[in-house]
Amino acid sequence: MISEENFYYTPFNNLSYIDNLIFYSKLVLFTVAFALFITLSVLFGKIIPSIEKWLPVLFHKMLLWLLSVEVEIVGETDQSKKSNLFISNYLSYLDIPILGSKFPMRFIAKSEVKSWPIFGFLAKKGRTIFIRRNKTDSFNQKNKILDVLSSGEKVFIFPEGTTSDGNRVLEFKSTSFSSVENQKFKIQPIVILYSDLNGIPINRWLRPMIAWYGNMDLKPH
Repeated sequence: MISEENFYYTPFNNLSYIDNLIFYSKLVLFTVAFALFITLSVLFGKIIPSIEKWLPVLFHKMLLWLLSVEVEIVGETDQSKKSNLFISNYLSYLDIPILGSKFPMRFIAKSEVKSWPIFGFLAKKGRTIFIRRNKTDSFNQKNKILDVLSSGEKVFIFPEGTTSDGNRVLEFKSTSFSSVENQKFKIQPIVILYSDLNGIPINRWLRPMIAWYGNMDLKPH
């Protein structure tokens, strides 16, 4: 059984002086780049749509670089580019920069995220589609996603609706797919697997270092 302390274990606790120097140097560069991205988005985002569309991709790539996350893709990415709707298992807040670093996609998030500090701002700049998760608003949700798909945009949905430890796939929310019923959109399924941490294979006992789920607090994790 994993203790509460192990839930929040982080490799940052064991960094050497050189490791810390490298990380904080990268953090400075990341912060400068982030400020530049935001400035470009504010000044030219509405005038040049491609800037607003591709800046989130660059931001996600920079974030993965900062955190030293290496992404390996198994499968045909050329086929994925032809898809409209993407679905994946959901393990961690790291999933979004990993998935968003490939090409422009619009993620689906609950409306409450819009008011979260920092994350809400980033979600809005990333062109997230905010929806209310209740049955009375399901028709509006369906049309909202359908309109985005019909405009040629790529939409990403986590059909489980919440994160898990990755040992199993949770039950899908049926409303996730209502927008593509009787439509001819291509759906690309994806499986995210966090394979190793600093060269150490991640098994089910180490997975809580990456996976954020249940009653885990965000800040210490």
